[in-house]
Amino acid sequence: MQGLSEIPQITPQTEIKVKNILKDVKKAHEYLQTIDPVFANSISANDKYRLEKALLIYEASSIAPSKWFEKHPPQPIIKDIPIYNIDVEREVLRQRINLRTNTMVELGLIDEICYLEQKYTREPNSMGAIGIVEVLEYLDNKISKEQMIQSISTHTAQLAKRQQTYNRTQFQNTINAPLEKLYEFIMKDF
Repeated sequence: MQGLSEIPQITPQTEIKVKNILKDVKKAHEYLQTIDPVFANSISANDKYRLEKALLIYEASSIAPSKWFEKHPPQPIIKDIPIYNIDVEREVLRQRINLRTNTMVELGLIDEICYLEQKYTREPNSMGAIGIVEVLEYLDNKISKEQMIQSISTHTAQLAKRQQTYNRTQFQNTINAPLEKLYEFIMKDF
């Protein structure tokens, strides 16, 4: 909603260099501290995603990330976007999450995670997503299949709760309504 900042052109060589720096996240954060203490102090020392972005910007431009963002502030693409939030009773949401989790397992979630692990290893950030982490714990014999299913459902419900809270508190003029009523609100704006 606020837009994104432009980033410099990043070459494959820069990507490789940054990937090598990130092999030790603690040292990568220390390196960022020497380059840009302002930016480094604004992120967690374990925030590999933001560390990577900051180091890519620096290595591609030779400009400290905080200075880069000052020169290239985010520009919104669309202004005054109406925000609609689907209001769902917590118990209904919990039932839907449980059903969805069981369906995913029945349709081959475990096999899919095995395939992803073989193809990409556990390194990519995406391998830390809800559903993947729990299946990997199951495959490592740390939890039972029933515990895996329960953990996926619980973690998904916790995420849904955080998303609902975020939607209610972070946006002005949010329109909250059950899914069945949102169509009326949306069409009223056109």
